[in-house]
Amino acid sequence: MTKRTFTGKGGETWEWDETPEATKAVEKLHNTIRKEKFAGNYPGPLYAPHPDLAAARAKLKEEDDKNNYDTYSK
Repeated sequence: MTKRTFTGKGGETWEWDETPEATKAVEKLHNTIRKEKFAGNYPGPLYAPHPDLAAARAKLKEEDDKNNYDTYSK
């Protein structure tokens, strides 16, 4: 068993005992990440507005247009 240390950019120090079991577990985790896609590679949008919000906004614009309100961005 080996005692390992790591000092971060902020000066914090991490210490741990490196066991064969822990080394194998980390290796397995890294292999899984390499083989499979993970959240960091998500190609889609991070935010999508709820469909009900778009419908409510369209209804509000329709009412404003009917009343001849100047809505500019709506």
